[in-house]
Amino acid sequence: MKLVVDTNILVSFFRPNPVNEIISLSESFNLCLFSPAYAIDELKKPGIKQAVLKYSGLNSAQFNEKLSKLMSLIEIIPDESFKEFESKAKQLIHEKDVPIFALALKLNCPIWSNEPRFKQQSEVVIFSNRDMIELFDSFLA
Repeated sequence: MKLVVDTNILVSFFRPNPVNEIISLSESFNLCLFSPAYAIDELKKPGIKQAVLKYSGLNSAQFNEKLSKLMSLIEIIPDESFKEFESKAKQLIHEKDVPIFALALKLNCPIWSNEPRFKQQSEVVIFSNRDMIELFDSFLA
């Protein structure tokens, strides 16, 4: 199954939890995970990186190591490769989330996100953490 992974899910990867396990085991679960390049750039921004460090308890070196691992597990798609889907995405969602939706429209696949407003549209299927955990619960430790 192909999924576009929202930034809020990527942040969850930095702590031990079921989301981290699902991403780490994605290949075993036959999941192909994608994220727009902008989402990775967001994680690297000083303010967001500091928030992730506080949330996760990691230091900067550990963060960089985890980020490298995350980038090896998720296919990062250059933002310019889904530009043609941005106008349709803008009709569905708030401006800041357009890249996530544009990529999902390009790949014709669901989005993994905990953002409640994502489910207010009906064009793109949205899976929450709860949905993903229920799908793979029997495989998680």
